[in-house]
Amino acid sequence: MKETYLITMIRLGASSMFFHEYQPAEIFSAMDSAGLDHIEFWMETPEFWMQGADPLVLRDLMTQYPRLVPVAMHAPVFDLNPCSFNPGVAKLSADYTGKTIEMLDQLGGGVVTIHPGKRTAKRPVGPLDRARLSAYLDAVSRCAFGTGVTVAIENMPPAVNAQLVTPDSVRGVLDEYAWLSFTWDYAHAQAALPDDPFAFLRDCQDRMVNIHASLGTAEMMHTPLAGTPAGAQLKQELAAAKYAGLVTFELEDLNFRKSLDYSEKTAVLAAEAAWFSDLRSI
Repeated sequence: MKETYLITMIRLGASSMFFHEYQPAEIFSAMDSAGLDHIEFWMETPEFWMQGADPLVLRDLMTQYPRLVPVAMHAPVFDLNPCSFNPGVAKLSADYTGKTIEMLDQLGGGVVTIHPGKRTAKRPVGPLDRARLSAYLDAVSRCAFGTGVTVAIENMPPAVNAQLVTPDSVRGVLDEYAWLSFTWDYAHAQAALPDDPFAFLRDCQDRMVNIHASLGTAEMMHTPLAGTPAGAQLKQELAAAKYAGLVTFELEDLNFRKSLDYSEKTAVLAAEAAWFSDLRSI
């Protein structure tokens, strides 16, 4: 019988893409050294992706770093768009999401985050774009059925051609697809609703399994939260809501004032983990 990992409390982790230029072994080592509880491993992590995306690499690292187990994963998004009006691109996007689900299932299960896609042209989303999202979710449902994988769709930052930017739009999709969960991107929410990003928490907490935690504005996304008013408010709101799930620090290293080396990136994550560590006990 396959072992399936369950989330019963807040676990602090980080996205592998913060270590964009490093090998998977170096990424796992940094996350462990930073005192984190999990890793959200992007299928597109470059040194993993370009070397064949072998799940045995991750299985071996999970054995070496049991504190980071279960891992979460993020489906490929950079060159893909499940709502593209090019049917080949849309199919490839769904296929790679399926490969990510299959891989995480082989590794014991966990949370896979997906993006909703966007209108190919920079024009407002219309009925055809929403129909393409429905077709994508139907394909993802078939891939995930019977696995130990929880699929969570993410809210997007505001853009003319973006889907699932508002709490209402996310809630509508969650209500339509009972099997689907939610990854709340706090930075995206701050850009979309600067006066009340916590509307997502109020409206969608019942399906929330992962939080991408970082600071976000209309000008800059995914910088550290430790010591900021936005970080303090996030901790307060999560404690009040008694949230139990993943908190994933999703940071963009190019937004720092200087280039960070390996030890400096590890120290940044250690500082985030230390500042948020009291959430583990809520």
